[in-house]
Amino acid sequence: MSKNITFRTEKKSKRRNRNIITAAVAAALLLLVAVSVAAVMGAGDFDLRTVLGGDPAVTADQTETAPDIPRSDNCWLFWCKDSVSGELRFLWVTRIIMPRGKYIIYSPSVDENVEYENEFGSLAYIFRQYGAEGLTQALEEYCGVKISHHIGSDTEAFKQTVNRFGSVTVDLPDSINYRGSFNLILPRGSNVIKGDTLYKYLVYTGFMQGNTVKLRGEALEGVLRNVINPDNAGGIESIYSRIANILYTDMTVVVFSELRDYANDLFNTGVKETVIAEKPNQIK
Repeated sequence: MSKNITFRTEKKSKRRNRNIITAAVAAALLLLVAVSVAAVMGAGDFDLRTVLGGDPAVTADQTETAPDIPRSDNCWLFWCKDSVSGELRFLWVTRIIMPRGKYIIYSPSVDENVEYENEFGSLAYIFRQYGAEGLTQALEEYCGVKISHHIGSDTEAFKQTVNRFGSVTVDLPDSINYRGSFNLILPRGSNVIKGDTLYKYLVYTGFMQGNTVKLRGEALEGVLRNVINPDNAGGIESIYSRIANILYTDMTVVVFSELRDYANDLFNTGVKETVIAEKPNQIK
């Protein structure tokens, strides 16, 4: 009996040794695989949260990603007519992209011919025949955009508004010495001008040769920068009151109240970037 007992004990000992060796080899293999996988994950910017269905943008101390900033993309029409004759003198369509504070400005000549109501005519003619609403619709078709609202002025209102918010700088490629229905004398180079001179200059660009769309756009950019900036953010109500009293607009009190938050963001952001469009399709 003692021999049998001795035999079984040696057999168990050998089996136990084999098991230990097998376990050690398996453990070593598992460790090698784990190290290899970790290296692949690190090299490939692997994120376990992605595999498990989580959001890789969420860090360990975040519960959710930051919400997107609300965006808006609106076009506005600004126009000015002669106080006496009522003729359209200049205009500009401005596309405002928020929250970037990007302004795309297009200021065609009032003599630009467009199609409206199945006839061709200048923008000045369309304004004369169909008013601000017709001008808005014609420019929407011509530029391929939707104009949210329009704000218009006459000669005196434009001058007062410019003077209220500050002078504008215009850079002239050539000097101007014009004597006609009004006098306008400006040297070549940089000129800081106020309401009366700016009005005459914008009207005069209709008589000039060359790229007057760019010149008008740059001058009107200066007006927008003077008005739409953080310094004026606290007086938005008074600015609207001035618009309602001396300017022409389809923006009623009700509409203004609905746009109050938009206007606040607009003024606090200011004009960060401008593009002067030289053709109607460039405003899109």
